[in-house]
Amino acid sequence: MSSVVAEPAAQRRDFRRMWLGQSVSLVGDQISLFALPSLAILTLHATAPQVGVVRAMATVAFPLLGLFVGAFMDRVRCRPYMIAADLTRLALFTALAALALAGRLDLWQLYTVAALVSVCTVVFDVGYQTHLPRLVGRELLSLGNARLEMSASVARAGGPALGGAVTQLLGPALAVAANAASFVASAAGLLAIRAPESAVPDPEPTKWRRQILDGARYIWRTPLLRSLSAAAALRNLSMAMVDTVLLLFLYRALDLPPALAATVLTAGALAAVLGAAASRVLVERAGVGPVLLATVTEGVVWAAAPLALLTGSTAVVVAIAFVSALWLPVWNISVTTLRQLITPPHLLGRVHATARTVNLCTIPLGSLAGGLLAGWATAQWGERGGLGGALAVAGLVTTTGLPFLLSEEVRRLRRMPTVEEGGCEEDTPL
Repeated sequence: MSSVVAEPAAQRRDFRRMWLGQSVSLVGDQISLFALPSLAILTLHATAPQVGVVRAMATVAFPLLGLFVGAFMDRVRCRPYMIAADLTRLALFTALAALALAGRLDLWQLYTVAALVSVCTVVFDVGYQTHLPRLVGRELLSLGNARLEMSASVARAGGPALGGAVTQLLGPALAVAANAASFVASAAGLLAIRAPESAVPDPEPTKWRRQILDGARYIWRTPLLRSLSAAAALRNLSMAMVDTVLLLFLYRALDLPPALAATVLTAGALAAVLGAAASRVLVERAGVGPVLLATVTEGVVWAAAPLALLTGSTAVVVAIAFVSALWLPVWNISVTTLRQLITPPHLLGRVHATARTVNLCTIPLGSLAGGLLAGWATAQWGERGGLGGALAVAGLVTTTGLPFLLSEEVRRLRRMPTVEEGGCEEDTPL
């Protein structure tokens, strides 16, 4: 049995319903990304390592559960589980906001909610990437991913500014509550889809362990996916370090209030909108491989962060954030589309979950490393010099992914391949 394929007009209508709900939810996510660390720093007076733990807890579920969830999503209809994940996140963020408003929140409660939300995020994320090809068909995947990434970029543009304004005027607790409400829109968008969803069963049903290994084996035997997964893991390690140090740098080194700190993130998010819009043109003109190589700029540019301390100008950080953020949507659109195009449909959930597990397992490590690096550097050189230096070092870690992006299968890639061109090496041992 195969997934239900709707008429093109119906496919587009259903995609628009899901896209609208997700767009609202993505704005809420960006508010949360600003509000949760702000809640830790401004309300709970967390140290740099404690801020690292908060960010680590928000992504810890992927290394632990991602492979299992991927195998599960290949067996089932994804939408009911995605809706359940949305409603659970709604309840968790509502409870967190209520505790903060009542003055009863502590760091351990914040850690716990962040970890539970990360479990829901794994379920939703794997379900979403598995469901999208079933909903729109493989022909519309690139366009669908580009639109979703455009929404994510717009959310990055408006979310931090809105989160900073709410945090400045009403406090971080109400900013968290705003994110809770956004999950209602996401669930409503999924419920509005009219086309029935059929699971895509494995042609040869196997045990869970074998199914999980099939996803890992496909990535390992496909040189392109293998190189991209390794490069993404190292890139995420670096950017998790940057993200952990950045708000500490803005609040404590540059002494910015929440609303002004949010403008730095907003500047970068506006650049991400441009990056999402330009992604397809860049790939068509320069080729997939060279464009992916250029995305290393996202991290390297943060080596210039100490200039903000020397010049005393916030504009330096704004410019760095702008240049850095141009490349995130370019990477996301290109790599997600590549993975979906060269993966057989019955393996898509497992391959996506395996790739995401490899890619994202370094984010908790990066968050912890960023917090520890910032704490050590602050103890050595004070908050201003220490945080500036830590931010520069965190950005330069991105260069560790260069050997994988310079590999032949990535460097020479000029156009999007097909499943047949994906390069799976059948005889390569796992």
